[in-house]
Amino acid sequence: MSCRVNLIVAESAAKGVAPVRANLIGTEAVAKGTAPVRQAYACAEAVAKGNAPLRIAFVALEFLILVGSPPTVSTEKFPLSPGLGWSVHVAPKFKTRVADHVSGREIRAAWQQNAIYDLTLSFELLRGDATQEIQTLMGFFLARQGQYDTFLLDLGAVTQNTADSYVTMGAQGTGDGTTTVFTLKRTVGEASEPVGYVFSADLSAVYVAGVLQDPASYSFASPNTLTFNTAPANGSQITASFRYYFVCRFAADAQEFEEFMANLWMLHELKLVTVIP
Repeated sequence: MSCRVNLIVAESAAKGVAPVRANLIGTEAVAKGTAPVRQAYACAEAVAKGNAPLRIAFVALEFLILVGSPPTVSTEKFPLSPGLGWSVHVAPKFKTRVADHVSGREIRAAWQQNAIYDLTLSFELLRGDATQEIQTLMGFFLARQGQYDTFLLDLGAVTQNTADSYVTMGAQGTGDGTTTVFTLKRTVGEASEPVGYVFSADLSAVYVAGVLQDPASYSFASPNTLTFNTAPANGSQITASFRYYFVCRFAADAQEFEEFMANLWMLHELKLVTVIP
């Protein structure tokens, strides 16, 4: 299919005069990633006018999301200060679509498998003297450009709970004789979720069926992927010990710092949002 044909199909679909087959051709081109950007705009325009098939609407959205390179995860660590105060707010959240029926029944669709966390910190005292506490924190916010850049948070150091930073002999999955790639996870009560970021040096031990594995038998890639050279046997339990961080960004592009005395500052509320790497 030539570029010109793609443009013709896109414009026809946008005007609502293209036959069904032409719409399907356009959809296939977008799905395969071979359609020009112009076709994505045409699909979006058709959807906005309400004359595009439902399938084209979804494909157009998927195509627009895939444009550009994915963001990289920054390995900069959030600077904690002795002035960090209580309380700390940790709020996990999901996205669920709930559709009500006249009978009173409802249909629920989960749009998100793992939780995103809203975190709120406060700093009761940030010194502006030689300790440079306020300059360090404010400079970190400026360097991240507000919400733009990500960073790593040692949540255990904030909550004073080692379980928020370390996993010791934690369950990572069960071998099936075929799968070699596993995502490192943490367990919270009855729930299990992928961890944000693990440095290779912080993966201290890997076990298969209770047997400590030679580091030469597996490889690890940050942020959280463990790959075995040979697939663990069917039914064998995989456990690991490691330190992990939450990948976060600032929740807003503006942040207020208050100086209540000379060279003494406070930060009433600093909101962070976790990011899935």
